[in-house]
Amino acid sequence: MRNKSVLVTDGIWRKSLAAVRALSHSGVKVAVGERTWMAPALLSRYVSHRYIYPSPEKNSDGFLIWLKLTVKSNKYDVLITPEEETSLLVAQHTSEFSSYIRIPLTQYETLAFTRNKFSLLTHAQKLGIPCPKTLMINTLDDAQRGMQELSIPLVLKPVIGTGGHGIRYVLTKDTSDAHCDSMRKKYGTFLMQEYIPGNDYYGVSVLFNARNQMRSAFVHKKLRQYPVTGGASTYAVSVKFPRLIEIAETLLTSIGWYGSANIEFKIDQRNGSPKLMEVNPRLWGSLQLAISSGINIPYLLYQLAVHGDIAPHFEYQAGVKFRWFMQGDFMNFLANLTAQRKFDLDVFKLFEKNNCHAVWSLSDPLPFLGLSLALLDYLTSDEMKKYRS
Repeated sequence: MRNKSVLVTDGIWRKSLAAVRALSHSGVKVAVGERTWMAPALLSRYVSHRYIYPSPEKNSDGFLIWLKLTVKSNKYDVLITPEEETSLLVAQHTSEFSSYIRIPLTQYETLAFTRNKFSLLTHAQKLGIPCPKTLMINTLDDAQRGMQELSIPLVLKPVIGTGGHGIRYVLTKDTSDAHCDSMRKKYGTFLMQEYIPGNDYYGVSVLFNARNQMRSAFVHKKLRQYPVTGGASTYAVSVKFPRLIEIAETLLTSIGWYGSANIEFKIDQRNGSPKLMEVNPRLWGSLQLAISSGINIPYLLYQLAVHGDIAPHFEYQAGVKFRWFMQGDFMNFLANLTAQRKFDLDVFKLFEKNNCHAVWSLSDPLPFLGLSLALLDYLTSDEMKKYRS
């Protein structure tokens, strides 16, 4: 029997590094690829083979040619694509690779539908799932009508976006026209959404089999995030919240989901109701928290792809904390210091009891040292331009 093996793309992201470590610790050989050598996961001691491939966004044809040649000539069991753009591209061409490698991805049409915030929230509302009131804005006239229908404060969002990027808050009527005009020029079409008051944000991370059955679920609460007004978890804790899991199961079952996803909620402080904010149709940045809490999502995803199904995995430890300090919690600290003169020393309590880290690992230190390379790529590459604020 040959060794278990996985090819992981998108090695620049912390979730990819978490997947590499978790798979390796489960006895799986892991190869990693990225469009640049400035990627922390490529530096991990747990990587068996490293690839530099054409950019999936700038040279999609070149990437697909590379991927087909790679999976044809190397006997990898499973392909895991942590990042959304790569998953979309691969999902469009799954039939070209299915003879050589298993790919635990839902259909392209389902991926595209789920990442469209307006389509998703409209569908969720039909299911009776509480959501923020959301309008599609195509013109400045639409924006004016929206301002009359929804009261300030308001949230303006790209129709498709991740990690809080591109979001603007309208706090006064005097600034509304400028914000709407800026969004229209940048995105063309955008969303106008009611602001949900409160500071309690949760994420539900799930795995579904190909028969559209939920096989694993994990909940975390965001304690800090960046951007501070709503974005990726920089400090989070594992919690139990069965109601959120029920909502996530109802939603993803209704759209025929397969594979991994992360569903984000905010608790409305006016009535305590959880409001669905969005679904991330991919692995998520705080993936290490689920792994450290007892649910090895990457290995379960591998087993799901290889065996077609897995036993349910819903038990995990609550109270485990996750830290993403570099480019995360430290940026949260700077933002609060600049905007509110808030000096939060808790940000520097890096080694609390029952703590896990996005990148730092004493047994695998090189990816942490390579963060400066990833930051350089973040600041200079065209692919990362959309993530820069």
